[in-house]
Formats: sequence, structure tokens, C-alpha cells
Amino acid sequence: MDIKNVDLNLLVALDALLAERSVSRAAVRLHLSQPATSALLARLRELFGDPLLLRSARGMLPTSRALELLGPVKQVLDEIDAIVRPRAAFDPASAVHTFTLSASDYVEYALLPTLVDFLEREAPGVRLAVRPLDLQTVAQQMEIGEVDLCITGLQNAPAGMYQQPLYRERMVCVVRRKHPGVGARLTLEKFCSLEHILVSLRGSGFSARIDDALSKLGRKRRVQLAVPHFLLVPEIVARSDMISTLPERLARGYANKLRILEPPLEIEGFTVGQIWHERNQREPAQIWLREVVLKLAQKRIPPRSKLL
Repeated sequence: MDIKNVDLNLLVALDALLAERSVSRAAVRLHLSQPATSALLARLRELFGDPLLLRSARGMLPTSRALELLGPVKQVLDEIDAIVRPRAAFDPASAVHTFTLSASDYVEYALLPTLVDFLEREAPGVRLAVRPLDLQTVAQQMEIGEVDLCITGLQNAPAGMYQQPLYRERMVCVVRRKHPGVGARLTLEKFCSLEHILVSLRGSGFSARIDDALSKLGRKRRVQLAVPHFLLVPEIVARSDMISTLPERLARGYANKLRILEPPLEIEGFTVGQIWHERNQREPAQIWLREVVLKLAQKRIPPRSKLL
């Protein structure tokens, strides 16, 4: 028997006939006429090479072959129904689910505490697995399902992925409190003379967009340390005379240790966004997660005091 030539509607008819053990009752269940149902029974007998149902004084009795088919046919129809049935909405209050995120430590610092607080209250059965952001492999990780959602600057977004802006981030300069070389305001000359710490997620060395902006002004800065992580920077700045340029949400978290200063030149900010693969575009649980992240990310950050 070639399954490509099998009409699956015959299995629906067989299920009804075996359940009702009557052509007339099966016809009512199938919303068909009795002759049409009788024709289906004839086709089923031919398909399986067995009478399937035999007339008797007590009605129609299933053959041994029919009884063998009863359970498997019902299971197949239930599985097909589960495949084609519209997916139920995601219920965070009762769901038991694990999401895997990929993000830099800056994004973890800026968004994860709020997200974890929300999940504790609204979705206690939901767990998060957070992977360090690897810009070289994150597209493949999303494609094969190892990562559900990537949150990063959209300038880093891999091609061919869905993306959604979350918020706009601006850059500020930070030095330690009581820094001996920085006065009431940070001048361009002082900015260039201090030793800098650079964060490079791609591991691209000692140059960034700031250096391009300085070059246009005929200036250069002194980058003494390049690191791949943001959260290391405030601790080093707080115990040295070095300077760094950081996202403002991160810098304000260390306002008790650092002075936060306006950059002495225009430094382009960036848009933080969430990125996902086509495989998760219509999945109810994934849609819910993206809506939650968007809502939490767009909450207003505390009012800014005036920078120096």
C-alpha cells in the first residue's frame, strides 16, 4: 500500500464506523448521507482487504482486523488534530517554560533585573537561560534553536533576522570621584590626554567610532586597555585615573563610585533592540516574551541629574 494514494478522510470514516458500528449512525456523525457512508465503507474494505464490519442479528460486528485498527486509527487522528489545531494562547501564570536569551553584560545589567522581577510575579514557572553574546555565532544559534532571543545594539543585528527597537541609549564619560585631573567639566584636550578603557564586543582592538569622530577633528586619544565586557570597566575606572565612555544606563548604576560627564564631542548613541529568527515569529510563548521585554525596556529610567 502506497500511503500517498490513501485518502486520510477514509480514516475519519473508519473511526466513526468502528465507534458507532452502524452505517446510519456513522453517517449522522460524519454529516453524510447513508449511501455516501456505505460507499466509504466499501472503499475501506478494499483498502484493508477485510470486511471490517459484518452484519449480525445484533447489528454490525467488527472483525479482528477492525479491532486491531481501532486504537491506532484513533491515535493517528488525534495526532493530526493536534498538528492542525490552532495553538493555544500562552498562559504565563500556569506555563512551565524555559527561554534562552543571548545578551551582552551591559544588556543583562540594564534589563535582566526588571525582567526577573516581572517573571517572579507573573510567570513563576518560566525560567531564563542567558548566554554571553557572541556576534560571530548568534545568528546560527538562533537558526538552530539554541537561542530564542538576542538583545543587543541593532547595529550588530545579523542579516535576515527579525528585529524590534527597544530603546535609544546615549553615551557618557566616566571617571573616578575626586579624579585629580578632571575639573568642573571635561574638555576635549583633557579627554584626549587621559588613558582610556575601550569595550570591544567584537574583539576588534583599540579603535572604535569615537576614534573616527576624533580623527575628523584632528585629534587622537590614548586607549590603554581594551576589554570585551562592560561591567569590568566601572570597577577599573573607580580605582584608577583612567576614563571610559559607557552607555548611560550602565554608568548611572555606578554613580556612587564615578563621576558621570558629558562627552566633549558628539558621540553617536545606539538603539538597543531584540532580534529573533523566523522559527519564533509566530510562536505564542515567544510573542509573549517579546511583548514583555518591549514593555519593560520602554519604562522610563529615573530622571537624570544634569551632567557636568
